[in-house]
Amino acid sequence: MLIPWILILKVKKKMEKEKDELFKLSREELEWFKSNYENLKKEYNNQWVVIKNKKIVGNGKTYEDIASTLKEQDKKTIMVEFIDSKRLAMFF
Repeated sequence: MLIPWILILKVKKKMEKEKDELFKLSREELEWFKSNYENLKKEYNNQWVVIKNKKIVGNGKTYEDIASTLKEQDKKTIMVEFIDSKRLAMFF
């Protein structure tokens, strides 16, 4: 059975739109995280945080501590970061 090209193009366009929306959400979450990092350090220092819609929806000292939160969330719409007050030097 052949799939009509028009259907393939519609599906491809929809997938591209979803990808663009997820990329935009991810960028917005990252910008929120960076701009709030100093305040987040005060409450969540040395912890993993789960971010969704510019809010902390879960946190814990270990990755295992946030596992239940991760299971409840749509993996495409969350960001997981570790907050550390120590400055790290990164070399590439």
